[in-house]
Amino acid sequence: MLLPIAYSLSQKIIEYMKKNTYVGKIEVLGSLRRMVATIGDIDLAVVGKPYHSKDIIEHFISYPDTISVEGKGNTKATIILSGGKHADLRVIDKERFGSMLQYFTGSKAHNIKMREYALKNDYSLSEYGIKEKKKSKRERIHSFQSEEAFYTFLGLQWIPPEIREGTDEVERAQKGTIPRLVEPKDIKGDFHIHSSFNIEPSHDRGSDDFRKLTKKAEDLKYSYIAFSEHNPSQSNHKEQDIINLIKKKQEAIKQLKTSVTCFNSLEVDILPDGSLALPDAALKYLDFIIISIHSVFRMNKNDMTKRILKALSCPKVKVLGHPTGRLLSKREEIEADWTMIFTESKKRNIALAIDAWPDRLDLPDSMVRLAVDKGNLLAIDSDAHAVDQMENMLYGVSVARRGWAKKHDIINTNSLKNIQKWLNL
Repeated sequence: MLLPIAYSLSQKIIEYMKKNTYVGKIEVLGSLRRMVATIGDIDLAVVGKPYHSKDIIEHFISYPDTISVEGKGNTKATIILSGGKHADLRVIDKERFGSMLQYFTGSKAHNIKMREYALKNDYSLSEYGIKEKKKSKRERIHSFQSEEAFYTFLGLQWIPPEIREGTDEVERAQKGTIPRLVEPKDIKGDFHIHSSFNIEPSHDRGSDDFRKLTKKAEDLKYSYIAFSEHNPSQSNHKEQDIINLIKKKQEAIKQLKTSVTCFNSLEVDILPDGSLALPDAALKYLDFIIISIHSVFRMNKNDMTKRILKALSCPKVKVLGHPTGRLLSKREEIEADWTMIFTESKKRNIALAIDAWPDRLDLPDSMVRLAVDKGNLLAIDSDAHAVDQMENMLYGVSVARRGWAKKHDIINTNSLKNIQKWLNL
């Protein structure tokens, strides 16, 4: 299942489990804790009060959406939920919670690297803790209540779950060079929100008006947002008609009474030849534009690269939207020379989007890390088409974290003043 679906469901189960008085600390495990784009089962771990594991298990299997119970023991159970989704629960002793959390978070590749590192230091690892391999009659097992203590015992910096993928995180943790990754609280605004203002978009008009969207932005403590509806269809509008619509939208934005600065933007289609689906004369009435591919996804690598590079040359472009065009489980990424595209984007000070729409999560995490290593700017955006979808930002941040992105890599962690400077306003 998609990450946002799995995460939302896990939060509902956690909220339900906390109603049981015997439940203490509770955490998700596995790929969901690592915030992978697609998730298999929902795995959870609970610290329970002593001698009440059975009560906790009974509470878990009574979850309202349970269709059947696949397995039940004294400290573990599996339930099948509607739609065939699986949820597993483990009840863990407080003293071993950190060890168990580290082990069952994974990934497999990360745990292999951790075991190799431990063996070099005469330790062996398991879900129960760290065992000393020194020759003695009794082998001592060290258990840990927290993951931080587990990693510290091994002489390692704590490694955030999102980057435990068996790349170079263990080596970096040895050196103490794991960076502080971007966090949801760092986000100051959202550049990609579709409103219900009738710009007569080519497709997918938003469902909520400026007022509701700015109110949500205030609740999220944002300093700025951009209304970036899809461009009006050129086949159905004359140039002056499009200009008039943009001016009308700008006037409506000016009438808003809000503490949030609102930018007038559009998400403009990149046409197959690299031109933009918006007249040049209309650009001066916009604060900036996001450019994205919404059609003709199958082109040879060379032609697709030329297409995107040409589109990036427009001076009003500040964000390359959902760059790879992927739809999880539905559509593969486009083929392009990303080294050339990243280089050109950096040269023009254009941000690469991390689109947080549930089945996009695009740029993918592996490409985020490539962009970070090359020094590209990134923009995490919700791509919200309704007010509640502005919460999608969380999933974009998780992709950024999996790509090792830091606060300063993300343009929308900046102050309004810095954003206005970046936009040349």
